[in-house]
Amino acid sequence: MVITYSSMKGGVGKTTNAILTATNLAARGFKVLFFDLDTNNSGTMYFTQGIEGITELIETRNVFGALSQNSIERNCISTRIERIDIVPSHLNIFKLRGIGYNELQKTLRGYEEKYDYVVIDTAPTYDNLVINALLSSDIILTPIKFSSFDFTTSKFLQKQLYDDCPDKVGHWYMLYSDFQQKYANFEDAPQTQFVRYFEENFDNILGIYIPRTDMASKYTQLDMRLNTKAKSNTLARSLAVEVNKLVNLLTGEKIDDESKFAVKF
Repeated sequence: MVITYSSMKGGVGKTTNAILTATNLAARGFKVLFFDLDTNNSGTMYFTQGIEGITELIETRNVFGALSQNSIERNCISTRIERIDIVPSHLNIFKLRGIGYNELQKTLRGYEEKYDYVVIDTAPTYDNLVINALLSSDIILTPIKFSSFDFTTSKFLQKQLYDDCPDKVGHWYMLYSDFQQKYANFEDAPQTQFVRYFEENFDNILGIYIPRTDMASKYTQLDMRLNTKAKSNTLARSLAVEVNKLVNLLTGEKIDDESKFAVKF
């Protein structure tokens, strides 16, 4: 299964959720390929930090090589996380902005023999590389926050899917990011009004509420464990619960032990 995170708006938690999805899948025993199409390369930095000689290695194995050579094998790197390989981001990817729409599909052909899941992180834009990712996907996920720009960019992506990838429209889902439970029961709160507005205009929103918490960035940027056992740490538990709910939907499993999948793997 190929899972693509796509949003035209930056800062919505796209990369964070992609990392959490990949590590959760790996913790369940699945073999995962993380394909980093985002030139911000946060996913690459997370998965490869501490690997000796990684800077030099990325110069020879990266997304530019993978797409220009149509080869995963020659361009992926084993990460520091067990059962996760990565095709790292590289600035040379800008040279591929004009590539055909099906190059990533060609590149991923045959991946089923080695990987159970491919998680693709895209840049916050809409171009040939993003279209490549969308066309390669079994599932497309767009995290949304609560702003007018989130709404307009989501409507734009919806239109582009109908125009460029009509077969993928039914495979596109949205999930709430930066959700604050303390406002959920207040009808006049801006968050509640945006939730109502989104749900009046989209019928593809999952019941996933990734909480607003610095726990996610500490996990994916500072490499800190999530402590879901501390009674005071309700946000860490909520984050783990929601990520588990999402991955349960993706895998068809029913696992509720958030402590097992919230820690470092």
